[in-house]
Amino acid sequence: MENFTEIGKTNNSFLKESAAGQKVLVIVPHEDDEINLAGSMIYTYVQKGAEVYCAFTTNGDYSFAASTRLYEAEQSLQKLGVTKIFFLGYGDTANHYPGGHLFYHENEIVISPAGHQETYGSLHSPDFSFQIRKSHSHYCRAAMRHDLESLILFLKADIIFCIDLDVHADHRAASIIFEEAMGNILTRGGNTYQPTVFKGFAYCTSFGAPKDFYTRNIYSVPLPQKADDSIIGLSLYDWKSRVRFPVLPKCRGHFLHDNILYQALFKHASQSAALHAVRIVNGDTVFWKRRTDNLIYQANVTASSGNPYDLKEFKILDLKNIDESNVSIIDHSWCPSIDDSKKEIYISWPNKQNISLVKIAGSIKSDGCIKRIIISFDNGSIYELGALPMHGRIISIKLPEIQQVSNACVRLEDAEGSRYGLSFIGFFAHEYEMSVINPYIKLLINDDFAYDYLIPNTVNACQLSVYQYNTKEKIHIYSLDDMDGWVDSDYVAHFTSNADRLCIRAEIEGNPDCYDEICIHRLNWRALQKLRLCQCIENRLLTFYLKKHRKYTHIRHKYLKKL
Repeated sequence: MENFTEIGKTNNSFLKESAAGQKVLVIVPHEDDEINLAGSMIYTYVQKGAEVYCAFTTNGDYSFAASTRLYEAEQSLQKLGVTKIFFLGYGDTANHYPGGHLFYHENEIVISPAGHQETYGSLHSPDFSFQIRKSHSHYCRAAMRHDLESLILFLKADIIFCIDLDVHADHRAASIIFEEAMGNILTRGGNTYQPTVFKGFAYCTSFGAPKDFYTRNIYSVPLPQKADDSIIGLSLYDWKSRVRFPVLPKCRGHFLHDNILYQALFKHASQSAALHAVRIVNGDTVFWKRRTDNLIYQANVTASSGNPYDLKEFKILDLKNIDESNVSIIDHSWCPSIDDSKKEIYISWPNKQNISLVKIAGSIKSDGCIKRIIISFDNGSIYELGALPMHGRIISIKLPEIQQVSNACVRLEDAEGSRYGLSFIGFFAHEYEMSVINPYIKLLINDDFAYDYLIPNTVNACQLSVYQYNTKEKIHIYSLDDMDGWVDSDYVAHFTSNADRLCIRAEIEGNPDCYDEICIHRLNWRALQKLRLCQCIENRLLTFYLKKHRKYTHIRHKYLKKL
């Protein structure tokens, strides 16, 4: 098996560059979701030298004791190199909990399925509220929002990875309440804290993804199948707009036994999480970026009719019911009244702002369609936009030149149907968010992130493409050894007749510090069959062992209660 691990030299500027001095915060509901959502990112940023924190909104006490779940989380994160953990200590629930989820109770105290009504942790890991204020928080929506807001401001992390609207009620509650807390921070007068925020899923792109680990070349996260609980395709959740991060060697490879994510998942014995490693381990990690530098957060927003307040919120998608698997999005939009002849939004700032990019989206749920929009600034500049896409998909308009303005007006010039409006308006000083994450690139083969890529030795050419994050510059791709082959202008890699591997480098022209290196290996039929056989053996042995371990764990829990 060792012949197929680390068999080539692969480097990437994102994975290699230091993150020393940076803070990274991961926010998830349950103990094991940290791996499902961002396991490879946690490990990557630890290796890059960042301070990595993980926060759990619940204490996982629905089926198992909180002390068990908290201990497992500490052991799992320790495998990844994380020791700074926060437990908010709210109750773990299931969908359709008869007692009512705290999400539905702004200030009214609810009792969790485990019988608690205030946050708690363990003797050596008290809940966050008790750590900070020496008192516990009641189980209600306002308290969780306040705790999340306090945590975010307490750490002021440079990068935040947070759960999104998965089908589980606790996931949805954590996602929406986080966005409310983040919105409170961003709209606070004089706020200057603007972290880089990524939202992602623990289910459809991870825990519920296909069992596709045991392949010749590791797959990237596939497009989830269309389901009632999916929000992909709505608003900013266009699949092509996803942010894809490369992963370190310890998070990929051909075998699980020495994979750091598998080892971390194994520590969550109560959840039998390691059984899902074949779904969770992929060649990339997928998120959707939520920009916090939208100038509208610090603006005064009014309208010719209707309430435009929602346009200032960080929250774009909202749910009234977090229990039903079928996603029913609340129409979280500004809609002008029928008799409004102007149909205008007015945005003003106390000081002049530099604007180079505008983002805008129509209503997510609407029977109408906006056909034409006029955006005007107080310096006399006017821009006309055509029809907005359906389902609230966001479009971006790069302005020909930077506009220095104090006022802007967005007018719905032409529309048809009913209940049309805007779900998002963004004004930005920069095309790309100013962030501690530098632009990076990654070579792809068949739209999968390529590292050490194996092909039969009968193949003489391989088509490449490039993924680019926060850059549109021209990419130069070439072979690191002309004796083995070359890459033509169409990004096709060609092998010389006797070459058994070809090392390839891609870099931004004029910026060689932004690069990616991969190695394509040509192996004979015997070597490829050996790999397949070894993977099959490991898969069967690990599955057998993990199922027995799951049975053993649950027997212990049944009779001993605590693990």
